[in-house]
Amino acid sequence: MRKMSNLFKAIVESGVGDVSVGADGGLYQTFVFAEEFPGFMGHFPGHPVLPAVVQMMAATCVASHGQSRVRDIKGVAQAKFLTPISPGMPVTVHARMLGPDAAEIRVMAADEPAAAFTLLFEKTA
Repeated sequence: MRKMSNLFKAIVESGVGDVSVGADGGLYQTFVFAEEFPGFMGHFPGHPVLPAVVQMMAATCVASHGQSRVRDIKGVAQAKFLTPISPGMPVTVHARMLGPDAAEIRVMAADEPAAAFTLLFEKTA
């Protein structure tokens, strides 16, 4: 098993509770990224905004639930980032698997749509 990066660890530690399975079969988890979360560093000084790549990494953690390790992202499709996410905002990530190597992702911030994208994963062995 490969070592998890410090940023991935910080994302996992920002999770509130465990990943849950919804009635629709999708996976859900809520995160709260504190002001000192490393993903905010330099993005943007004086007005911190959660980077899109951190949203994708959080979604990968959720979509990898029940697997032996966090999946590797091969690509991203149909990405739309709608609402900036500030420190302390509750962020809920919903992952709906589209097959073994893709997931449709919706990100809600403070009950407002924040992002939608499809993650494509490296094939599992």
